Amino acid sequence: MTRILVNCPHAGCNWRGRLRATPYPVLQLGFASTVSIVRFDCPRCHQDWQARMIGDDIETLPVFHMNEEEDAAWPLVDIGAGG
Repeated sequence: MTRILVNCPHAGCNWRGRLRATPYPVLQLGFASTVSIVRFDCPRCHQDWQARMIGDDIETLPVFHMNEEEDAAWPLVDIGAGG
């Protein structure tokens, strides 16, 4: 995979540069084959974030901060009944 120009979405970081995306194969279930969820690791703040790749376009997904007592959960999204 080629390096993609990204901006770190974490508060106070503001890092911008090219990174390789790490595929998130578990999160690709239910998406069209042209859409994939990938992960990036910031070299400045050492935090990661996810993005949706649709063809050659990238869309950063919302960053969720959790404390040790909370479990992360993806927000519910209505993708329609499909028929």
